[in-house]
Amino acid sequence: MPNRDWSEPSGPPPGALPDGAIPMYGNHPLPGAPGGGPPLPAVGWGPELGVGEGYHFQHGGPPRRRRSGLTISLVLLGLVAVGLLVTALALREGDSPAVAPSPSLAPTQTDDSPASPGTQDGAASSQDSAKIVSADAFYATGVLRSVNCREPQVALTSQAAVRTYYGNLVGCLNRAWAPKVAAAQDAFKPPRVVFWAGSVQSPCTSGSPVSFYCPANQTLYLQFDDDIKLWNRSADSTNRAFARMWVTYTAGHEFGHHLQQVTGILSAATRLEYDAPDREARLELSRRIELQASCLGTSFMGANKISYGITGLDLTVYRRYVEAQTGDENNRAGPRDHGARASHQYWTALGFNTLDSSKCNTFTASASKVS
Repeated sequence: MPNRDWSEPSGPPPGALPDGAIPMYGNHPLPGAPGGGPPLPAVGWGPELGVGEGYHFQHGGPPRRRRSGLTISLVLLGLVAVGLLVTALALREGDSPAVAPSPSLAPTQTDDSPASPGTQDGAASSQDSAKIVSADAFYATGVLRSVNCREPQVALTSQAAVRTYYGNLVGCLNRAWAPKVAAAQDAFKPPRVVFWAGSVQSPCTSGSPVSFYCPANQTLYLQFDDDIKLWNRSADSTNRAFARMWVTYTAGHEFGHHLQQVTGILSAATRLEYDAPDREARLELSRRIELQASCLGTSFMGANKISYGITGLDLTVYRRYVEAQTGDENNRAGPRDHGARASHQYWTALGFNTLDSSKCNTFTASASKVS
C-alpha cells in the first residue's frame, strides 16, 4: 500500500477500524481494544506516562532552594557575630608571631571544569545553558537519513523475543544518529541497555513503573513485561500492530533522551530546570525535554518507514492509538511534566514528517506548543 504522510487526511486502510469504533473509558481504550477481544489487566500507556499518582522522573537534582528573608537575615547576623569574634581574638593575641594561612581544603573549579547543577551562579551560566538548548550545532545537521532498518519478525511473547525486538531497534538507532551527532562535533557513544520487569534500581531513580533513560550512566532501562501484556491481550492484527508500534515508539523516545545527553542538551536543560524560579517553570522545562525526545524518536521512524514497514494498518495504529494515547491526561493525579496529548501529537507528527532535528527544537517554541 502507498505510504501515507501523517498530515494527509485519508480513510483507514483495509483491516483498520473506522473512527469511533474504539470504545473508551476515561482516556484509555478498553483493555481489549483496539481490535476487540477479552478484557485483560490494564498495562502502562507511555514512556514515563500514566504511571500513578504523583510520580515524576527527575531529570536532574532537586530544585534549588530559595532562601527566605528570615533565613538571609539570620545568616547575616551569624556572619556579623563571627566577624566580631575574630576581631576580638586578633586584638587579644596581637603580640603573637604571624603564621602563614594554611591552604584551603575546598576544591577549586577552573574555567574548564564542568559545573554541576547548584554550583552555577550568575547570568553567564544560565545564558550558556539557554544557548545550548536553543542553538546547539545538533539542530543544524540536516535531515535524518534512512539506515534501511527492518522490523524483526518475532512474536512479543517472551523476554527473549522482546530483547530481540528492542536490540534490533537500538542497533538501527545507533547507526542512524551517530553521523548526526558527529556532524555536530560531539562524541557519539551507544547507550547501554538494561531489560527489566517488576522493579529496577538505577543511579537516577530507586523505582519506576515504566521504561526510562538514565543520563547518569547513559543507559536505556527498558521494561518488557507490559510489552508482553500488550501483545497477549488480543490475537487480532490491530492489537498486535499496537504492541509492535508501542515498542517502536518507546525505544525511539528513550533514545531521544540519549541524543539529548551526548549533545549536551539534556545537561544544559537540567541546569535550567534546577535553577528555575518556581514549580511551573520547572514543569515547562520538563515538558520541553520530553516532547523533544518524542519528536526525535518519530524522526527516526519517519526516515525508516518504508524499510520498516510503517504503512497501512501499522501507520494507522501508530497515529490513532499509540500517538493518541500519549499525554499528561493519562496521569491525572500527577504533575504536568511530559506534555498534553495535543502537544505530543504536534511534535510527533512534526518529527515523523520533516525528519529534521531543527524542527524538534522545543526550547524555542512558544509555551502553547509545549503545554
